[in-house]
Formats: sequence, structure tokens, C-alpha cells
Amino acid sequence: MAINISLTGLEFLSVFFNTIFVIGIANQKIWAWFSGFIGCFLAVFLFLFDALYAEAALNIFYSGLAIYGWLRWRDTSNAPKLRRLKKDFRISIDQVSSIPLILIFALILGYMMDLSTNNPLPYADCAIAALSILATIWQAQRIIENWFVWMCVNGSTIFLFFNRGFEIYACYSFLLLIMSFWGYQKWRKEIIEI
Repeated sequence: MAINISLTGLEFLSVFFNTIFVIGIANQKIWAWFSGFIGCFLAVFLFLFDALYAEAALNIFYSGLAIYGWLRWRDTSNAPKLRRLKKDFRISIDQVSSIPLILIFALILGYMMDLSTNNPLPYADCAIAALSILATIWQAQRIIENWFVWMCVNGSTIFLFFNRGFEIYACYSFLLLIMSFWGYQKWRKEIIEI
């Protein structure tokens, strides 16, 4: 009972800080990276407890990417400008190659995790984690297509988290799915205005 209460509190805190992160990122605020760091750091412990090892590892990686994003956005002389991967909407080689490579990486990692851990959903866990890494890197580089990847990731995590009994995180994923559309619209509007 005490563990369940503390895990629920941890889940709420992580969701709170990560929600603040998404709102801040959609508004291109540098402080958002700090909030994301805290939310992800808390999530590590939550996911380790329930054997979602790729999600735990992903949140360790997110914590590092929060530092990267903050450093990248902090230096205004070198900060990336909001942009599209391709202005004319043609699919670039980078786009075509990065997503299949990420998914191949997820399959290999999922297979290894299936053999060596008690993770109940190793392939889904690893695919979500791998695509999340790509989306976060694109986000730190202010590439607007990150929001499309987030739409896929957030839609998938709703089912993953409900399956594992993380109802708060599942609802949070639904909120993130909605916020992904909102974030895309905010960034798109700014690109049009530039």
C-alpha cells in the first residue's frame, strides 16, 4: 500500500513537470528544459519499478537531452532557428532514412530485451523509446516535424501505459497527443510569420 501511494505521487509529479515542459517547449521557452529534466528523472524510478526498462532508459536519455536542449537554446548566438526539414514538403533523405533506422534499432533492442528481461511488452516499449529519441533530438534542433513523431508516440503510449496499469500516465499521454497538435500549430504559425 505504501509503495502504491508513493508510486502514484511520483507519477503525478512526473506528469506535472512533463506537462509544464511541453507547454514551455510549444512556446519556445528555455526554462521548459529544466522542467522536463525533473519530470523525466522522476519517471525513471516509476518505470524501473514496473519493469518497463526501455521507458526507464528513455527517461534517463531524456534527462540528458534536456541538458542538451537547454545548452542548445541557451546560446542565443548559436541557437537553432525554428524550421522544417524541407521547406517544400518533399521528403528528404534524412527523414526517409532516420525513421526506418530507428525502428530497426528498436527491433534489435526489443529482441535483446525480450531474451534478457521480464519486460512484458519489449517490442512496443523499445519502438516507443526509439521514436521518442528521434522526436526529442528534432525538438532540440527546432525541427517542426518532431510534432508528427510525437503524435505517433503519444498515441501509442496511451495503450502501453493502460496495459501496465499507469492510468495517470495513460491520461497524460492522451493530453500529450492533444498538445502535440497544439505544439505543431504554434510552431507552424511562427514559421509562416518568419
